[in-house]
Amino acid sequence: MNEKILDKTQLRIGLFVMLDLPWMGHPFLTNNFKIRNQRQLSILRQLDIEQVRVDLDRSETFSEAELDETVTLDETETSESGDDPGSTLWAEKNERIRRLKQRRSRLNQCAKSYVQKVGMARKLMAHLRSSPAQAAEEAGELVDGMVGELTEDAETTVQLVNLKHQDENSYNHAINVSALALVLGRKLDLDQSQLRLLGQGGLFHDLGHLKIPAQILMKKGPLTEPERRFYEQHPRYGAEIARQIGTLPVGVIEIIAKHHEHLDGSGYPGGLRANDIGLLTRILTVVNRYDNLCNGFGGERGLSPHQAVSRMYSKERQCYDPKVLSTFITNLGVYPPGTVVRLNDERIAVVISINADDLLKPNVLVYSDEIPAEEALVLDLIEEGIGIRDSLHRSELTQTQIEYLNLSDKLSYYFQGARSGSGR
Repeated sequence: MNEKILDKTQLRIGLFVMLDLPWMGHPFLTNNFKIRNQRQLSILRQLDIEQVRVDLDRSETFSEAELDETVTLDETETSESGDDPGSTLWAEKNERIRRLKQRRSRLNQCAKSYVQKVGMARKLMAHLRSSPAQAAEEAGELVDGMVGELTEDAETTVQLVNLKHQDENSYNHAINVSALALVLGRKLDLDQSQLRLLGQGGLFHDLGHLKIPAQILMKKGPLTEPERRFYEQHPRYGAEIARQIGTLPVGVIEIIAKHHEHLDGSGYPGGLRANDIGLLTRILTVVNRYDNLCNGFGGERGLSPHQAVSRMYSKERQCYDPKVLSTFITNLGVYPPGTVVRLNDERIAVVISINADDLLKPNVLVYSDEIPAEEALVLDLIEEGIGIRDSLHRSELTQTQIEYLNLSDKLSYYFQGARSGSGR
């Protein structure tokens, strides 16, 4: 770092300043930033400091003579309709803190809802053998509740599937897939009856796993050829079990039987092609693959949301319905929530929601050792004019960063509307 200490009267637009003050000791959103306008200069002059550290490497280029000059402010450019510019920034900062606290409250509510729904899925699966009719009825009630919540608040409801769990299991997966499928189904304008079938298909799609040995389901490395052939029969096994239950709709059984089939014929167990695969199954296939890549049990698990979306689009898109996949990516974003990113200014952040106006510039929560975690900075990268340099894997972060960004239970995915103002 090429650091220089300047008197605050020597500051000018284009310098990157580093304020040695507590975060709540000034109205700016961060202690380190490039001065962009006269308003910021005016506020810096009013701070209770005489000297400021600047990073010349991140500043625009100035000669030594220019840096030694005292800068006279153009007072006509520092005012905003007579308002104190510092007060305006304080109001903006406090409003961001308020919104962050409100968001955290919603996430806590979603976490409780998510755990409740996973418990309901566990209960109904336990009833499949002893009381199949009761299990089917419970599945209908669970899906109806999820559809109802989506009708009222789609954004909050989908957050319930976004919590990363170290003990991810089949019940988490069933809820993840069902909820994601429901929201994607709504984006594709499905009616209530179709959504109900889709949601139940999501809950029961892996029913055939009941006939697959745990050593195959939980195997970390690649399957042997005999293991793979055995595993690829699970959709057929699941459809057989579903028919034996006797109360599941035909549309749900079709999803169970075909959720690993691909439009290009590369899927299993039947190698079916487009004409043999219905829309509900096409939806389920996309969200199931995504969740398997992010949270699955096999050797492919553990991709970041960005890596999963990139893989599905760049290497596998011939497998999926083009409209379904494009709708999924449009609403999930190129950097889906839960993706850890490095910004162009080297800061580490986690994506919390997309910007429909620019999928490459989502809203992010930024790691900072100078800002308390409960008041963490949330940036709209469109407004800030900041880009993403690359995505990172969780293993590349320090434990402090992981805890600050809450990545042990961070959202994995999150759908958002337009901005207003082959796995196992």
